[in-house]
Amino acid sequence: MLSIGFVLPPDIGNFKPFRSQPLTSLYLFTILEQEFGDKLSLSLIDLRGISRENSRYYLPEMDVYFYTLMSQEYRNVCEVKDVLCSVYPEAKHVAGGVHVNLFPEDSSQIFDSIVLGEGDETVVEVVNDILNSDLKPVYQKSESVDLNRYPYPDRKYLPVPAVVETGLLAGDYEDLPGTSVLFSRGCPFRCSFCANVNFGPTRFRTPELIEAEIEYLKKEYKVEALALKDDNAIPISEKIARPFLEAIGRTGLKWRGQSRANGISEEMVRLAAEAGCTDIGIGIESVCPQTLKIINKKIELEKAKQYIRTLRKYGIGARLHLIFGLPGEPDDIVYRTLEFIDEAEPKSVLLNLFCPLPGSDIAQNPESFGIRNVSPDWHDYRNLYARFDREEQPQMWFEYEETTPWGESMSNERIIGNYSELQTILRERNLNF
Repeated sequence: MLSIGFVLPPDIGNFKPFRSQPLTSLYLFTILEQEFGDKLSLSLIDLRGISRENSRYYLPEMDVYFYTLMSQEYRNVCEVKDVLCSVYPEAKHVAGGVHVNLFPEDSSQIFDSIVLGEGDETVVEVVNDILNSDLKPVYQKSESVDLNRYPYPDRKYLPVPAVVETGLLAGDYEDLPGTSVLFSRGCPFRCSFCANVNFGPTRFRTPELIEAEIEYLKKEYKVEALALKDDNAIPISEKIARPFLEAIGRTGLKWRGQSRANGISEEMVRLAAEAGCTDIGIGIESVCPQTLKIINKKIELEKAKQYIRTLRKYGIGARLHLIFGLPGEPDDIVYRTLEFIDEAEPKSVLLNLFCPLPGSDIAQNPESFGIRNVSPDWHDYRNLYARFDREEQPQMWFEYEETTPWGESMSNERIIGNYSELQTILRERNLNF
């Protein structure tokens, strides 16, 4: 029997490391079990929440170790892999994920084999080759995966406390037991700061599969709340959105997600509310029209305000997502942002500092955005996802040219000062998320 361990690295920098389930790992394990049955022994090696120093004590012996890398996890994954190589030198190491796809040559020097493209189909080929002692250095699939060919992810590889948690929703629903789900892949938009543009078109699971997964979670884990991890939990297309939302609604659960800042009709907002939606995150990113144009964020601020008001009309809380330090940001960004918040009245605000994400247009062409001295250490990018806690000093991992394509820039000190000032105000107003 071939033993396979899927490594979830120490999640240093994230003060809520168990907030989301490792859905990619669970999808792949579910596919492998369906394909190979008792020919494999599958285990999640979950090091989240464990310090790098102590993680070596939680590393069981396996024939093969799988990794899915984001760039900010690169250092932690390499440290774990080095320990495994020293303790279990005969084991094979296979990696995929966003970072591997962006940097295949570097990754192929570190791992025995890498997987390029989506791994749902390729992982079966990899395991077949390992069973036949014919592991190849590179596996590549350029076509997008049909999500409806595969089952929903089985959560049995995780202990119940790592699947179910309270606090996913706010207010009256805070104590509901909940979990994370993902019913689609891809994003149709091409924002310059985002790396998701590289990974295929938008695809949704069928309403039948969505409903089946939720019913499974209700039956096996007594789940009453969901956090949708989809890029667009209210799809732009009403043809897709209606059956999508109706399927969720039939299960009777409460849920939160995120959506586009405009382009969603009032009818779809009403349907989302009827389907149990309590909160929607909205990626405004900036309240400066110049910045929105530079980052190719094709939204209109007045329509975004109206969308927030429409959500509130139907009892859905709006969580505003903002990034400070984006190209073209004006010196008075704190004042402008507070003005927008006062007019739109979102339920909460999630504020981050900008960092050029590997694979994004900005990271690929920094000079076009007036950026220089980008940190070569991918570990520095972790705070774009996890944010800084109150005890950690905010930092920026790049600089702007003194004169940029849109004029004179702000210093890093000024940008960080604006960020800290707004965070303080948000906390005082009880608006910070």
